Amino acid sequence: MVQKKQKGVGIALNMLLVLIIAALYLVTSQPDMLPVPTSGSPVYRGEASEKLSLQWIVNYNAKSMHDILDKLKEHDVKTTFIVSGEWAAANPASLMRMATDGHEIGTMGNNPYEDGNLSWVMQDITDAAGIIESISGIKPKIYYSGSRRNSVSSRAAKKLGLTHVMGTVDLLCAQGTASDIVKRAESLAQGNIVLMQPTKQAAEALDGLLELLESKGLHVVTTDEIINDG
Repeated sequence: MVQKKQKGVGIALNMLLVLIIAALYLVTSQPDMLPVPTSGSPVYRGEASEKLSLQWIVNYNAKSMHDILDKLKEHDVKTTFIVSGEWAAANPASLMRMATDGHEIGTMGNNPYEDGNLSWVMQDITDAAGIIESISGIKPKIYYSGSRRNSVSSRAAKKLGLTHVMGTVDLLCAQGTASDIVKRAESLAQGNIVLMQPTKQAAEALDGLLELLESKGLHVVTTDEIINDG
């Protein structure tokens, strides 16, 4: 009787282990699909045929930026970099390289993890955009609000003449390996605004990612183009 109970416990533990492994696989292999937009919400995707945008969220964890810019230049690909005012002020050489290489530069305010009322958000966006323009010569056209309240951010962006964007899918570039990032990209489609983070894994994944997109007949453009070239 004791042996049967022990055997039953062993089977249950094995089943639990299998479920845990399966769950971990799903977490690391699937992209993060963002909410479906509603009226008055940010732009989550574009309508351009056979095109998508790669939108880099640059606020920290950007030690591999030089490698990323080199890879993009090697493939002759132009993407969008959303940078915080704080990051731009601390990394003027990288910001200038983005501009010189022809990439689009957008803003997320000075610190996207801070939020406030409408006037505060407008001032924060204005200050950050001013820093970006003073260094790069590029006046941002788009604003990414991150974890801020969309209702306030959308109103602020409209008053400032900016397009409030989020994204269609997040490739979660701080999680897993370069191969995991490429695997997550298998579900990408035309019109997608693809969020990426400038991590070491992302730099290593770029060759495979761009080859995958080419095989799917998808051309990488900036977020502004994906929105306005419908």
